[in-house]
Amino acid sequence: MKQTLPANIEACKGYPNTEFVILDYDSRDGLEQWIKDNFQEEIKSGLVRYAKLDGATDFKMAHAKNMVHRLATGDVLCNVDADNFLASGTPEYLIENL
Repeated sequence: MKQTLPANIEACKGYPNTEFVILDYDSRDGLEQWIKDNFQEEIKSGLVRYAKLDGATDFKMAHAKNMVHRLATGDVLCNVDADNFLASGTPEYLIENL
């Protein structure tokens, strides 16, 4: 995520309705602090939304995606795993083709 999130934000720059919803599924790798240390402006602007699920005993992909969809504010949602890079212009492409 340290590589993909900044790159994905840059790839979607210029498209005002983009929102990155990050769900920390009770990780213990310092994600929460890293997000807070590096994305305060993006959080304040609404570009990045961060939520944490505490107490998860095991990861359930469908549950994680459902939670993220509930947290999102847009009409069109696109799941992107933390290790995937977006191409420049992805929001425009999605909107045009949907």
